Amino acid sequence: MSAIELRKKIIERFNLIIQDESKLMVLDGVFDSMNVEETTSLVPEEHYNIVEERRRKYHAGESDGLTWDELKKKLKKKHGF
Repeated sequence: MSAIELRKKIIERFNLIIQDESKLMVLDGVFDSMNVEETTSLVPEEHYNIVEERRRKYHAGESDGLTWDELKKKLKKKHGF
């Protein structure tokens, strides 16, 4: 499909969508999300720093890690689930 054909198809669909108010509101939300240039993270920068440091220590062999099975056993023993 060429760009011209695609543009025509999209315009036809928009004409149908804008007749339904609820779909129009959803479409507006889609456009808003596409136009956001930068969003602030809900995770504080300090948390990223902690993860980065722990990852560095893990790759340097400076920390002990647990396998998933070991972690599950430890949690089950400590919390009973």
